[in-house]
Amino acid sequence: MARTVIVYPMITQPLNVNLTNELRRYVKEQVRSGRYQNENEVVRDAIRQMQQREIEQFERVFSDYPGAPQGEPTDEDHAAIKASIRRHRHGRQAVPTT
Repeated sequence: MARTVIVYPMITQPLNVNLTNELRRYVKEQVRSGRYQNENEVVRDAIRQMQQREIEQFERVFSDYPGAPQGEPTDEDHAAIKASIRRHRHGRQAVPTT
């Protein structure tokens, strides 16, 4: 039985980024070389690689701990993280300054 896969278009939003001349030349060279179709692809790929590197670093640090979370964070994980940040910020604001 064949499965139908629905692919939704990627919704993008513009982002203004200032680059040094050296980085700008590098991005343009990546397009000129044919590795990427346009400058946007270069930037998106760079960000995806940064995300992957962060995941790999996290896994290297925490993968050996018993009970360490596996896989991507869940919605509950995100909610717990946000709640912890709010508690931390609230606690810091309550500390009197002298």
